[in-house]
Amino acid sequence: MLAFIFAITMHISVALGQSVTSAPDEVRGIWVTRWTYGSADDVVRIMNEVADAGFNTVYFQVRGQHDAFYKSTIEPWSDGLTGTLGKDPGWDPLAVAIETGHSRELEVHAYINSFTMWRGLKPPGQSTPVHAWRTDADWLVATEDGMPSALNDGYVYASPGQADVRARLAAVAKEIATQYAVDGIHLDHIRYPGPEHGHDLGSLAAWEEDGQPDFGDWRRTQVNKAVAEVQAAVSVPVSAAVWGVYTNRWGWAGVSEGRNAYFQDADAFTREGHVDALLPMVYWKVNPGERLDFTALVEDHVSRANGRHVYAGIRTDPAWGAEAVIACIESARKAGAQGVVLFEYSEGKAYFDALKATVFKLPAHPPKMDWR
Repeated sequence: MLAFIFAITMHISVALGQSVTSAPDEVRGIWVTRWTYGSADDVVRIMNEVADAGFNTVYFQVRGQHDAFYKSTIEPWSDGLTGTLGKDPGWDPLAVAIETGHSRELEVHAYINSFTMWRGLKPPGQSTPVHAWRTDADWLVATEDGMPSALNDGYVYASPGQADVRARLAAVAKEIATQYAVDGIHLDHIRYPGPEHGHDLGSLAAWEEDGQPDFGDWRRTQVNKAVAEVQAAVSVPVSAAVWGVYTNRWGWAGVSEGRNAYFQDADAFTREGHVDALLPMVYWKVNPGERLDFTALVEDHVSRANGRHVYAGIRTDPAWGAEAVIACIESARKAGAQGVVLFEYSEGKAYFDALKATVFKLPAHPPKMDWR
């Protein structure tokens, strides 16, 4: 029925000489981070606002730093909900998101940070379950001097090179996909934190067992394994947020590459069939012929989709203005992406009215993933 309505709308619009920029089948997604909600009412409001704006997919964050924004037997409730790690908030953010989202015909994907273990100078407190930082400090990535990452103002990472770290990620994904009616599992921070990391003792032992291959290639393989193990653990689609620049084939100055700086081989993710969709974080404007041009980067990611889907990640910087965001959406469509995802709700809501009046004016459903 939706396709019929869309076809009729297209016919009328063309007859009236109006341009139609919407597509009948595309992901219109938005990331909703854990920072943007603190109550059930917040989640209901966000879901309704997103649906009213013409989106059809929400990537709803439920794991930030080896903690949980859902009922977990593996990791403790996040202190972001109550101020106390492990304390039951008396409500379930993921359950509310699914109930409200599905009632508004939104797909709801559980968005989890893959390897970020903790954030901030203060260590995690006592909790049930006990936080991984307390039980498995040897999971922390280390630099070439062999020193594990110290707590700081940002994240410390668990090391993808350790089998137990990857197993924890797969177990978390399985728990969510088994206990909740999510429409997919979405992996963020599915990478190393930088080129100098990965020299923790557990990883070095595994590398030696593997015959000491090129260490960069070996680290890429570990991240690939993590993605594959998640996919094997669940029966729902798996997607991954990936670095905006896969490799800097344009020779732009001062640009980091997902493949070589973070050992995130997005091409292998799709080529080996470990993900159903890539969400490249192309957080720059349409800027033809210039450094970090949005269109060039999206075209590059689409060229390496290997038959899977690509949903272009778009920044919604308040300073950009609606025209720049709309230009990115139109560019992603022309480049052959099967959808777009905006980062993120707290900034993106400023553009909801403009999107609904233009590029999201006509309804659309997420495209089917026929290989699942």
